[in-house]
Amino acid sequence: MTVKGQLHACRDSLMAGMRASARGAAPNERAATLLRACLDLVEHLVRQSMDVKSGEVETTLGVLEQAYAELEAEVGATHAVSVSLRNAIGKLKALRIEMDAKPG
Repeated sequence: MTVKGQLHACRDSLMAGMRASARGAAPNERAATLLRACLDLVEHLVRQSMDVKSGEVETTLGVLEQAYAELEAEVGATHAVSVSLRNAIGKLKALRIEMDAKPG
């Protein structure tokens, strides 16, 4: 999968989480805020996908992992939000591995 494709898949996972955070009787504002921040970072990478570096992916991955830890510690985080963030993290990890494996 291309860098841009991996980043789009990551973005799609985060967008699904944002939709999930808005559903239900009591939308989760904190989850929506965290996911929006993560989405902004990923969208920045998408815009520069031709020149994205492994270090930028690593930094973004760290932010997403921190957001996931915060959501897991929060009492009202829905399962769908957690799963979507975990999926986005998985996509970035796969991209990082793919980028590290490529010569040059």
